[in-house]
Amino acid sequence: MAQGSRRAGCYQAGGAPLRSRLAERPELRLSSSQPAAAERWQQSTRGRMASLRRWFLVHRHHRRGGEKDYLQWHDLVLSQSLWLFTCHSSQGLNLSPAVEPDVVSPNKRFSSPALYHNMGNLLKVLTCTDLEQEPNFFLDFENAQPTEAEREVWDQVDVVLKDAKGILDELQAYKGAGQEIREAIQNPSDDALQEQAWAAVVPLVGKLKKFYEFSQRLEAALHSLLGALTSETYSDPTQHLEREQALAKQFAEILHFTLRFDELKMTNPAIQNDFSYYRRTLSRMRINNVPAEGENEVNNELANRISLFYADATPMLKTLSDGTTKFVSENKNLPIENTTDCLSTMASVCKVMLETPEYRSRFNSEDTVSFCLRVMVGVIILYDYVHPVGAFAKSSKIDMKGCIKVLKDQPPNSVEGLLNAL
Repeated sequence: MAQGSRRAGCYQAGGAPLRSRLAERPELRLSSSQPAAAERWQQSTRGRMASLRRWFLVHRHHRRGGEKDYLQWHDLVLSQSLWLFTCHSSQGLNLSPAVEPDVVSPNKRFSSPALYHNMGNLLKVLTCTDLEQEPNFFLDFENAQPTEAEREVWDQVDVVLKDAKGILDELQAYKGAGQEIREAIQNPSDDALQEQAWAAVVPLVGKLKKFYEFSQRLEAALHSLLGALTSETYSDPTQHLEREQALAKQFAEILHFTLRFDELKMTNPAIQNDFSYYRRTLSRMRINNVPAEGENEVNNELANRISLFYADATPMLKTLSDGTTKFVSENKNLPIENTTDCLSTMASVCKVMLETPEYRSRFNSEDTVSFCLRVMVGVIILYDYVHPVGAFAKSSKIDMKGCIKVLKDQPPNSVEGLLNAL
């Protein structure tokens, strides 16, 4: 009983040694200009300590000397945390003086090699590399405004995005000419029904042409954004997204529009039925030398391209994927990693914002959650399309398990389409 109490007491007081040890280190002072970095370090340290305590609760009844093992690992986590702090110092934080080697070296504080086997997963979070791969900043999808440096590209893309909502509204209201087409097919000798069906289809084909042409404008806007977000202006994609938030927001809006457009298209079979009827009827009219209203609006070459566009299950996403690949091939002076890292970083930023209560609470609307989920899925699909090994490979820079978990944590009805897209 006494032994169990000692173990429980050791666990309950687990946070105290960390605080006392840090209090004994007055030389570890972060510059006042870096409060965000200090907060991130403190949060990561608390996370490591929580993992350690959970492990101790599981194993304390199965190992002799559990308290000793716990304290050894407690010191290891603290030492590694101080070492990580120093590592970040070399990247811009002001630490004075440097931490002494005997404090930051875990080998001098670790005397139970068997624990490496049991705690291998914990070691994975004690490296700088893993932390650097998870960007931790708030991307303001609701209020980001362009700087002077972003203004030129932002204005070009804004002209396109202003029409995006109207396109979605028209697509959502698209009812098709199914009834007229069925009556015309069932009564091929009734000229009145044939004319009625044709009159119903022609304006609808004009709308489908408009949607297709907008996809070409959207691809051009994407090229402009990728050119800015993958340039050599900043050294890494995290800096691009953090400092060019207005452009990142526009990129996100393009992805959000794309997935929403494709969702609406997939649930509306009238689109392909109408266009197929239009092409068949137009071909028959040409054979019979009958002048056709609307023939000049959609010529044969354009009709072929539009038909291929709508034949794809996700036509707008296919356009963006092809456009991203085209951007990479046309800009051979830019390493492909500039583009893929931009996409993976955007996915990570969305995931972190969705799973971090502090960030999520800053959303002014629940619609922003849905927006963020769509953007995360969109960049994953683009990354999978462009990257040589894809998003699901072990070498991928996207935490696919984490992203899927974020999706599954949402109400099922709201993310079913997004999960299917992945």
